[in-house]
Amino acid sequence: MRKHSWHKNLQRGAKYRLVVPLKRSPHPPEFTARGVAVGMLLAMTPTIGIQMFMIVGTWLFLTKIVKWDFSLIAGLGWTWTSNVFTMIPLYYLFYITGQIMLGNFNDISGFDQFSELVGNISNNTNLSFWEKTSMWMVNLFNGWGIPMFLGSVPWAIFSSWLGYKIAYNYVVRHRAKRAARMIEHNQHKARSKTSV
Repeated sequence: MRKHSWHKNLQRGAKYRLVVPLKRSPHPPEFTARGVAVGMLLAMTPTIGIQMFMIVGTWLFLTKIVKWDFSLIAGLGWTWTSNVFTMIPLYYLFYITGQIMLGNFNDISGFDQFSELVGNISNNTNLSFWEKTSMWMVNLFNGWGIPMFLGSVPWAIFSSWLGYKIAYNYVVRHRAKRAARMIEHNQHKARSKTSV
């Protein structure tokens, strides 16, 4: 079995989680794009660790109660755009944005201090997943939670809108190219039959 570098594995994982569901979806482009939009909306919130549960809950609520459907597979995949590797920079971006929105220009802490606080919770191996999640929530609200949650709102809205636009256009272009290839293939077969 051939081993790949972490970089190649990351590229492959991103392709199979993010791009392949867009290509293979049999639904209208809007359906798939809505899944990406909801996934990006939740991805750009300081809720890493519970986003998968949130997307399933959102999907159940919207499809059963509101009667507004979206691709759960695309939504689940696109929540992975925020993950343990991107968490600290994203959370810091949310925090800074929130402090600016609140007008607290003097209360903006440095990135090193911020990442140390985040890392202390993540690296504590004595805690279970749920204990870490509970500590996250307490620290989020007590220390820097309000600015962080507030600062995530514009990023979540913008990312959701952008995700919808990009996914919709990608699916439409992919399907048009596939249809053109099929027409070209059928024309080639027809020419081959007539030349025999």
